Amino acid sequence: MLDKYSNIILPYFHVLIIKHMKRIFLGIDLPEELKLKIESLKLKYQLKSLPIKLVEPANSHIAVKFLDTLTEGQIDKLNQNIAVELKNFKSFEVKIENYLVFPNLDWPKVLALKVISSNLTGLATKLFHCFDGYNFIKPEDRAYTPHITLGRFKDKLSDFEKEKISNIRYEDEFKVDSIQLFESKLTGEGPIYSIINEFKLQ
Repeated sequence: MLDKYSNIILPYFHVLIIKHMKRIFLGIDLPEELKLKIESLKLKYQLKSLPIKLVEPANSHIAVKFLDTLTEGQIDKLNQNIAVELKNFKSFEVKIENYLVFPNLDWPKVLALKVISSNLTGLATKLFHCFDGYNFIKPEDRAYTPHITLGRFKDKLSDFEKEKISNIRYEDEFKVDSIQLFESKLTGEGPIYSIINEFKLQ
């Protein structure tokens, strides 16, 4: 009997599982004051005039790692293990300094603010090693470059636009005392991020 209906039942359950999966990433939410400063930076340098889709103010964060589309069970397992890995990790300062373009100005994909912190790099490396034990998370194949994404380019840049970006100057710092697990919901207006768990540092 089961074989007779398996072609109907199994696809149904597959769709049901996918429907309840979530796009998850690990990151650091920014203080509201810093988010406002970043918006002022975008206005000051008229970044809206570039061929770029700017990040919404509420979505500004320091990226640590996109973890993939996961089931509730996988998310629960991650929550438990991240909490263990960060149990004795102390809070730390990060410095924000000027801009980054990935991969470069001639082939621009992402405009970001550069984040400098050996503690953050150490934290990320520690977690990446932890994630290597999961078959549902893709291993890192690039060195971690902490940053705050300002926007994603839609096209190549003119020489004038390259010069405008090269003139961006910004410095700031803030204390990181927690790491967040985010869900990213894709919509026609762009992604909506929500924090589903927070890991406090000492």
